[in-house]
Amino acid sequence: MKKHFLTVFAAILLLAVPAFAQQQRQQPDVSKYVNTFSRPLRDVLADVAEQFGVRINAGSVPADLMVDFADFRIRPWDLEQTLEALLWPFGFNAEWNNGNGNPYYSVSRFRHSRRNPYEGQELLDYLSSKYDDQASWEARKAVLRADIRHSVGLDKVPAQFDGKVFLSKKRNYGKYYVQDLALEILPGLYSFGAIYWPKKTSKGAHPLVINPHGHNNAGHGAEVVQRRCAMQASMGCIAISFSMFCNGPSPQFPAAYHKTGLAQPYNILCAERLLDYALKFKEVDPTRVGITGCSGGGSQSMFVTAIDDRITLSIPVVMMSSYFAGGCECESGTMLPLSGGGTSNPEIASMCAPRPMLLVSDGGDWTAMNPEIEIPYVKRIYGFYGVSDNIENVHFPLGQHNYDADKRQAAYEFLARKWNLNTNGLIGADGRFDESGTVVEALADMNIWNAKGVTKPADMIEDIDGVVAVMHWEKDAK
Repeated sequence: MKKHFLTVFAAILLLAVPAFAQQQRQQPDVSKYVNTFSRPLRDVLADVAEQFGVRINAGSVPADLMVDFADFRIRPWDLEQTLEALLWPFGFNAEWNNGNGNPYYSVSRFRHSRRNPYEGQELLDYLSSKYDDQASWEARKAVLRADIRHSVGLDKVPAQFDGKVFLSKKRNYGKYYVQDLALEILPGLYSFGAIYWPKKTSKGAHPLVINPHGHNNAGHGAEVVQRRCAMQASMGCIAISFSMFCNGPSPQFPAAYHKTGLAQPYNILCAERLLDYALKFKEVDPTRVGITGCSGGGSQSMFVTAIDDRITLSIPVVMMSSYFAGGCECESGTMLPLSGGGTSNPEIASMCAPRPMLLVSDGGDWTAMNPEIEIPYVKRIYGFYGVSDNIENVHFPLGQHNYDADKRQAAYEFLARKWNLNTNGLIGADGRFDESGTVVEALADMNIWNAKGVTKPADMIEDIDGVVAVMHWEKDAK
């Protein structure tokens, strides 16, 4: 009986399949009569710009890129929702730029480090809901600190490492000395920088300032870095600069490798190892340890301060923003922004509390809204400790994205006031700190391997795969 049933069923299938196929062939193609209301994305964005009265730079969008149901994606009550509906399906986003008071949106391929200001504010509101007093904030900070250390891979390398140290002879520049430094941070891997020693003595030990730099191939040899380190030393601090991964006068690897996921863990590890090294100096006061940098160096300043209580004062310059976390892999090349289930640079900066912090911002970049949006958020957290005065902001509405003389003046004043530094002979007739006694050296003169009596170690890693091995780095590691 079963065999007979299967035979009949097979016969029915043999008859049905051709009939079904014939029916399919007979179905008309109606697709060309279906309305999709498709338009070039560039044209739609031009209409959106006119409708909302904003500027939108869509030059990066291919001219032939079409979007279906284009006008239906426009939300006339909300520009941000409109841009999201139009751009996200194609892997684009709109980056808001202040434009020195003439704002515009720039359309680019999706970058996880970018949000729009509206989303930045929403994220801060969300984060604020997680804590309302010192105890709940401390619990949140503990989670963030552990996650940050894990995300950048510091939990994969030795907590302590006594590497080799190479120093050039000191160079005499009036109020200070300069000495080139190569510090081994892991076997065969080095941090390159310079130590600026103060000549004038103090009754006690000297403050220490670590100086990461912003994006430039000159690294710690950049003029703005040399100026501020020399001035810090003239004020009585021991200042140490260091170059970011693959930058500077003595790069260990080609500059192209800077834009990889290796850069962020390397940079943070450099600062940690330099602290280990310098805090052994009998001349250093461990209660006065600062860090300051601009742009990418501002990011490093926030990150290191967040995870290391040995930093007692922090000055991140033109970097803290609720909607931009740094577009380079040295700032956002790991899972760090997802620490604690998702974080933001203002929250990371707030981990400095209750320690003194000066945030420097300007109107020409993503810190333009600091006084209105980010600073109140940070002040609230400082208020949990009853030290709201320990967070300060100096804002330059017409300033650009740099660590120029005006911003350095603000940093000098903050250091001198918080640490009671001796500024005699350093203030000019105009009331400003006088940098004329600082000297900018040629990059070639800052290459430690050019120094007499300093020989490059035979076991220094020469290939990038060696870095991967000693750092235990993994691509896309979570």
